[in-house]
Amino acid sequence: MNTLRNHFWNIFLSLFFALLLAAGIWYLTSIGAFYRNLGIADLLLMSLAVWRLTRLFVYDAITKFIRDWFVGARPESLRGTLHTLLNCPWCTGLWFGATVMFFYFLTPYTWPVVVVLAIAALGSFFQILSNLVGWSAEYKKTQTQLLQANAQTHVEAPKC
Repeated sequence: MNTLRNHFWNIFLSLFFALLLAAGIWYLTSIGAFYRNLGIADLLLMSLAVWRLTRLFVYDAITKFIRDWFVGARPESLRGTLHTLLNCPWCTGLWFGATVMFFYFLTPYTWPVVVVLAIAALGSFFQILSNLVGWSAEYKKTQTQLLQANAQTHVEAPKC
């Protein structure tokens, strides 16, 4: 029973998510928006938008104030569960995935927002990739300098 009480908000929010997802799919189906052709480009745009939103809310400094609202909360409380949710990229990505998909199918006015988020996602990806290349190059440079310095200090004595 103690486990159920400790995980009440996790269970509640999971059921709430499932209910919202079912209601969103039902609504989109009832207005005829859900069965629109979904091409690779649409899927890529939505995926990049979800990736950018997830990084924005889980990692970026600009939304740290939102994450800070939930810091220090008891883990078994609603605030504690929301803290866990906002610090888990997989959880946050799932919620944003459903949200982006719903609004993308609901109205064409969402498309420009999704495109902006997708462009920002590509920019973030290129920045992360360039950081990785730069850090790798710096690491290799440092290793080479250490090896050269080590080789100079350990000059072997001539053999007699």
